[in-house]
Amino acid sequence: MKSSVGAVSGGGVQHIAPALASPGASAPIAGPGFGDVLKSMLSDMDHSLRAAEQNAIGAMTGDVSLQKAVESVVQAEQKVQLTVAVRDKIVAAYLELTRMQI
Repeated sequence: MKSSVGAVSGGGVQHIAPALASPGASAPIAGPGFGDVLKSMLSDMDHSLRAAEQNAIGAMTGDVSLQKAVESVVQAEQKVQLTVAVRDKIVAAYLELTRMQI
């Protein structure tokens, strides 16, 4: 049985999901994998931390405005908090899997 999901937009129906294939068929998944998303998130956090450090040093030497330094430090702090929260969820999921009985 095939079906599709559509959305009404501007008076017409737009296709937003591919038709479901038969139960035995599998379609390749497009887009980045979970590991790629984590690598990207860690890379973005690292870049943000380095920029915050450079802006803080620049604010101390007078090369960067204090507002820009504070904004970059706050942004880096938010990214670190998000990364820690994701890590905690991954560890909790792993621990839950290890407690499952086979």
